[in-house]
Amino acid sequence: MSIRFEKVSYTYDRKTPFEKEAISDTSFEIKDGESLSILGKTGSGKSTILQLMNGIIKPTTGKVEVDGMLTSEKNLLFEIRKRIGLVFQYPEHQFFADTVYEEIAFGPRNFGMNERAVDSAIKESIKAVGLELDVISKSPFALSGGEKRKVAIASVIACGPKYLVFDEPTSSLDPASAHVFFEMLEDFRSKGKSTIIVTHSVEEAISHFERAIIISNGKLVFDGESKNILKQNLIEFGLLPPPMERIYETVKKECGDLHRIKEFIHKDDFRSV
Repeated sequence: MSIRFEKVSYTYDRKTPFEKEAISDTSFEIKDGESLSILGKTGSGKSTILQLMNGIIKPTTGKVEVDGMLTSEKNLLFEIRKRIGLVFQYPEHQFFADTVYEEIAFGPRNFGMNERAVDSAIKESIKAVGLELDVISKSPFALSGGEKRKVAIASVIACGPKYLVFDEPTSSLDPASAHVFFEMLEDFRSKGKSTIIVTHSVEEAISHFERAIIISNGKLVFDGESKNILKQNLIEFGLLPPPMERIYETVKKECGDLHRIKEFIHKDDFRSV
């Protein structure tokens, strides 16, 4: 089974002076167990794709299917959202419970888990995101920014989704926490589940995901193996190559002949790259 976008377009504020087409005639498929990054500059349509995927918004034209279920069918949304765990860019802004335990328990209970299963899911998800178990008795509002993000992720994992979807998940994480996050994704994939991430970071896409798509001005402009991203004109799409790639290109431009790199790296201007 899979998530399928078939000739999907979406327009915000239709039939008003503020009408704007965010996604245009977009088609792609995410298969079981696949790891996919969705890249693009701010306003390119990435977050719109995530909302379409989870049925938060419906396509203006075309169709979105999750394991054969149309997101436009209201009676199927409960099952679709049970399968797709969506973590928004700032999920901690939606906290409401007095304790971390109750915050994480909300989703599993809503999806019909009994209390024993809920308790087990909470403890497993806390461990998966790298938090200590004693955090469950604390207020989620009293945690650090990184801890809040981990609790928000744990609340989605606890629901047992088939597809785990993130919007800019590492934006407020320090390097150590980001490392734990990507280890968690690897563990999730090892269980045959799909991981999907929206990011501005080409480096993250290449390092942690097998496949990437690039969205530019609402259109799909690249879909392929992550290692081939660097063959694209990333600047044109509002993306920056990884730091080492930028250094390589600068050296190549300055030297012309890469055999002269040794001479070039002693120049002061190299240290400003």
